[in-house]
Amino acid sequence: MLHVTVHIGELEARSLHNQLLSLDIAYEKVEALASYLVAMLPRQGSEMAGHLRGYPRWSGSLWDLVARAIAQVVYPDQAIPPSIKPDRRCAYAKRICVALEAEELSGRGRLVASAEITMVEGQRGMYRAVFREDILGERTAELAYGSKRMDYADFVMRAICWALYGQGTPGPRPKLLLPQTITVDGVDCFDVQGLAEPARTGFARYLARKYPTQAPAALVRADDYVAFLFNKS
Repeated sequence: MLHVTVHIGELEARSLHNQLLSLDIAYEKVEALASYLVAMLPRQGSEMAGHLRGYPRWSGSLWDLVARAIAQVVYPDQAIPPSIKPDRRCAYAKRICVALEAEELSGRGRLVASAEITMVEGQRGMYRAVFREDILGERTAELAYGSKRMDYADFVMRAICWALYGQGTPGPRPKLLLPQTITVDGVDCFDVQGLAEPARTGFARYLARKYPTQAPAALVRADDYVAFLFNKS
């Protein structure tokens, strides 16, 4: 499960006291094209829930998954409207941060991605956003956002979209990453270096856990990759 929290202030100072909302993304069905249950709890308001179906595992940014999960809760079965152009009287936030944690077997979350979004000094409704994640590194964006009341879930979703797609709404869904195989001694294999990120690093970590005493090989079994896509961790 992924646990996302949005806070006022800096990442290092995040706590329950400055938390604005939380978002949980849990597997409903673990497949190559997985289905997820999504639950969001704002600090003020009741819990909201949704489903995200047919999302390709290990094929894109974790932030893309978060943005689409938020969209399924905030705009269920609806087209996402364009952002409202901010004016000088719009609500604003000086600084917020986002933490994305992966559930561990121990029950403690491991921070796998984080973000900081700050208002440009002297420019209400203008923001700079920095998104970081474990495998894919850092993405940045500048965006305009403003409304009479701050909707932090919508705000985070649109900041992600500007960082990933250069627009305020999600781009095309990532394609499932499937390697091209060759047959070696009757076994379908492929070159792991031919995989794009984040699948390449994720699969390498999976192999290290599954075969801890074996050195990494140039060619790996295709059925191991299938098992990786259907693996819950």
